Amino acid sequence: MYRVMNASAVTEIVIMAAMLSVPFYILWTYVVSGGSAKKGAVIGTVLAGWGAVMTWFCLAEVAPSMGPLGRLVIPVCWAVPTVILLTYRNWFLDQPLSQKWLVGLQVWRAIGGVFLIEMARGNLPGIFAIPAGVGDLAVAVLAVGVLVAYRGMPVVGSTAVVAVIALGFADFVSAFFFGFTSSDGPQQLFHPAIPNQTLLYPTGLIPLFLVPCAIFFHVLSLLELLRSKRVNAGMLPRVPRGGAVNATLSA
Repeated sequence: MYRVMNASAVTEIVIMAAMLSVPFYILWTYVVSGGSAKKGAVIGTVLAGWGAVMTWFCLAEVAPSMGPLGRLVIPVCWAVPTVILLTYRNWFLDQPLSQKWLVGLQVWRAIGGVFLIEMARGNLPGIFAIPAGVGDLAVAVLAVGVLVAYRGMPVVGSTAVVAVIALGFADFVSAFFFGFTSSDGPQQLFHPAIPNQTLLYPTGLIPLFLVPCAIFFHVLSLLELLRSKRVNAGMLPRVPRGGAVNATLSA
């Protein structure tokens, strides 16, 4: 028997639309960047499969059924994609990727506004919903501002990229802190009148799937920025978009 949040139709539609779009977005990021469409398709397919598993995970309330171990679910979900990226970064970044598309994924952070909608409906406590929702909206606005400022330019300035990454991670730290410390358990510091049931479907898909994808793109963006700086400094050979990968680049 599945238990779901009595969420707004807007919340469910927006979250599901984002989940369905992310695999195609990563595919298109590789295609537009002149990289391997096959590689983008592989990553997108893996993300789609993971999204399907997380949907069941959320609906079945697996995390709450795990007892104390359930508190580790979100940190693990946030960390695993990035650990894989860092371990196989030469595979993910064998060719340059467009910072415009990497930054552009963060525009989807506007989805976090659904936390405010559900707070207004009495489904989520303000101690979590306000910092999480406002933080996500701030990141989305900054990402839009960066894309507008660099429209028509071939590259995005490193300062702008770092600003999006820094604000993005600060928002995640804030959301995790207030979410973790307002949930039931020995770690609870805040005791809101409305129980924090963020992991219920459909809002649970944000921390279980959409946030890890956003973190993945932040790290991908940072690695691309560092790689481009090494190229400009002459430490790595330049690789033309769509061109063959130099063996020394993947060494």
